Amino acid sequence: MKTKAVIIDDEQPICDEIEYLLNQRGDIEVCAKFTNCVDALIHILGKKPDIVFLDVIIPGMTGLEMAQKLNSMKEVPYIVFITAHTEHAIEAFSTPAVGYVTKPITEEKLGNVLAKIRNLSAKTASERGTQIAKVCVLSGGKIVPVNKKDIVFIYVKDKDVFVRTRSVEFSAMLTLQEFDNLLTEPNFLRIHRQYIINLDEVLEITPWFHGSYLLRMNDLNKQEVPVSRTRVKQLKIALGLK
Repeated sequence: MKTKAVIIDDEQPICDEIEYLLNQRGDIEVCAKFTNCVDALIHILGKKPDIVFLDVIIPGMTGLEMAQKLNSMKEVPYIVFITAHTEHAIEAFSTPAVGYVTKPITEEKLGNVLAKIRNLSAKTASERGTQIAKVCVLSGGKIVPVNKKDIVFIYVKDKDVFVRTRSVEFSAMLTLQEFDNLLTEPNFLRIHRQYIINLDEVLEITPWFHGSYLLRMNDLNKQEVPVSRTRVKQLKIALGLK
């Protein structure tokens, strides 16, 4: 399901430019654009979009005033301010806004704030104990949802996190700890400070040093991943090993 966004800016070309950049991502649907806050507020209260891109300086009701009104909603949308006036940054963050993007709007700036929103959304889902349906990764500058059953393992390398499926490796948008919190199904197990594996994708188990193991995984490279000694007992229980 696509993330629904509303864009509000008194300059129509700015609205159109943001819509164009969001449409390139594939997972976001721009459901409405407005050049004034009054009409936008009526729409948002009724349609309840996920993200609101909101200009700070708009004639009539300002973006800052509108953000405060949106804060009364039962589920407040993610609000991202868009403006050329950086001096409003401090005031903007006294509202429920989660991001602040300066003009000119670029794909990189939008990508950064959308990644932040994805992480916040995942954290909220985790705190609520919600079972997520997919995990979102990055591929070619776009956000791609991946079925959890397709994950072979997730790992950290040089502080970056990667998701490996049977045929592809993706850059991740979450930390390994955030994945550990989200993937609560019994087939996912943290076996090392750098690895989370899908137990259904283990091909072989090789005894290793000091009572530990190496696991050969079912990705394209049939990569071996280590099990830390502190995780051996948990692995044995999960796999029925004695």
